[in-house]
Amino acid sequence: MKQAVIILSPLLFSTSGIANLQAPYDTPEFVSFSSKKWPSASEWASLNASLGGRLENLRPWAAVCYSSDPLFDYDECQTVLTGYDNDTMRESVPAALLWANWEACGYGNGCPLNYSNPQIIQDQVCRQGTTPPYSVTISNASDASIVVKWAVKNKVKLTVKNTGHDYLGRSAGPSTLQVNTHTMDEISYVSEFVPQGSAAAPVPALTLGAGAQLHNIYAYAGMMNFSAVLGACTTVGAAGYLQGGGHGVLTPAYGLGADHVLEVEIVTADGSIRTINAFQDPELFWAVRGGGAGSWGIITSMTIQTYPVIGIGASLLVIEPNPSQNLTALAIDFIALLGKYQNELVNSGIVSVLVPFEAQYILNFYLPTTTSHISTLYPIFSELLTLSSNYSVVSNTTSATMFASVTAAETENIGPFFDSVNLYGASNQLSSRLIPQTSLLTPTSIQKVAEAIWTGSQILNEPLLSGPSGTFGAVPPFLLGNMPAATRQKVNETGANPGLYEAAWHVVYAMPWTIDANETTNDAIVEAIHGATDPLAALGIASSYQNEGDAFEVNWQQVFFGYKYANLSSIKQKYDPGNCESSPYKIM
Repeated sequence: MKQAVIILSPLLFSTSGIANLQAPYDTPEFVSFSSKKWPSASEWASLNASLGGRLENLRPWAAVCYSSDPLFDYDECQTVLTGYDNDTMRESVPAALLWANWEACGYGNGCPLNYSNPQIIQDQVCRQGTTPPYSVTISNASDASIVVKWAVKNKVKLTVKNTGHDYLGRSAGPSTLQVNTHTMDEISYVSEFVPQGSAAAPVPALTLGAGAQLHNIYAYAGMMNFSAVLGACTTVGAAGYLQGGGHGVLTPAYGLGADHVLEVEIVTADGSIRTINAFQDPELFWAVRGGGAGSWGIITSMTIQTYPVIGIGASLLVIEPNPSQNLTALAIDFIALLGKYQNELVNSGIVSVLVPFEAQYILNFYLPTTTSHISTLYPIFSELLTLSSNYSVVSNTTSATMFASVTAAETENIGPFFDSVNLYGASNQLSSRLIPQTSLLTPTSIQKVAEAIWTGSQILNEPLLSGPSGTFGAVPPFLLGNMPAATRQKVNETGANPGLYEAAWHVVYAMPWTIDANETTNDAIVEAIHGATDPLAALGIASSYQNEGDAFEVNWQQVFFGYKYANLSSIKQKYDPGNCESSPYKIM
């Protein structure tokens, strides 16, 4: 099976992989668990003592359910079986990630249970996979500094985990020391915040611990009556989300989440605790906001600007194509129909979400009541009515004031929707492309994009045609029209991929599967996910959002970072000249 072995950044924080490193970096010489240079028991004991006894040995979460494993325990296994597909449970367990394939080092090299029917495993071996052999739960920046200095001294890689919600598997790694930030979930509102070293006028802000998750932040925002620019899937940790750029329901009208970060507390590779902002370590501050999670150090808190309560209007549609017609042609034409209006939608602050199954399309629109008006949707509705012989609207819930706040929209609709399509505990992998507005300017270019999107979907589903075990049937593409039109002119003010600022759509291909899939099916699925973006790439559409990207991207510098890669790499060299931090899919 193909393995994710590309290292984007020789950081201390790593999952796995080897790449040819370029000057001025030296090849990092990290020790492995089987190495004679692996820290001795006394060295681990010293680290444990310095952190108040919070170091723990890690085995895979499901080891207690393997009858052949020394840790097998029937009673403890019942807890695992009950919570195996539960996101909250998985997030709270240091050895668990949200998707089981990232807990393994390739097919057959993990310790999974069957998502569809978890039960005690007989006559099989639980393998360590990517599960770090040790984990330490930190409480503050001082703890993080102790860990970083110890790891540098002993040449041990670090991985950082809050939730394990990572489609690139960066929250785990063999022969690493896990830094667990999940309990650093403090959230505090500051009515008048001024960054250190700044003479700027104060603004309302929210300071978030490294373990804060979006569902808690949204709940707090609802209680305190404010809005923040955050994401759709509420299991996400805010720190990782913001380091990737961050898009959500307010993004077309207000920009990326990274555009609203005011200050960051971070522990860099030298063990220094830094408070960075536009006035203190401004280059590093620029890079942290969108330049890739884990590339720059251990973030212990972030402060973001907040806004008054924003209501969300919505139109939630279910549309069925005429089954007597060519369903492929109808799907392509419907994508093109939305594409005709997509630039106007995103430029008007309106989010569109299209999930086109072959026989049914989910089409949702969300609009902040402060910036957008539902009348912008009327031309789409009118054109759709003229196509009633091709498409039937079987469900329509539309209101200019559907949700009183972003919190209400997230907790009642958006969050549950994205939870419903994430099979926590199964295997899951993504690939994606950012469709620039320039690709949706003419009927011809729109049609080509629509055809490429649907062809990618056919590539994705090809391994499923024979109905192999361990799969869930055909999966649709996701067309997410929540790109940062409002801050497009600020593209160079953050380290985020410029492709995000130029985009009208974020097209995502994803596939879940279980351990019932044999190795041939497993490999075919991974290849299909990777190949699904080829038709769009053939049109010159090259950018991808790293947080929801392909673990096997070849031209990763351009795809994930665009023209900003060189500057990001230069900043990396400044703050980590010894190349003591290493991890896949991050800046080198």
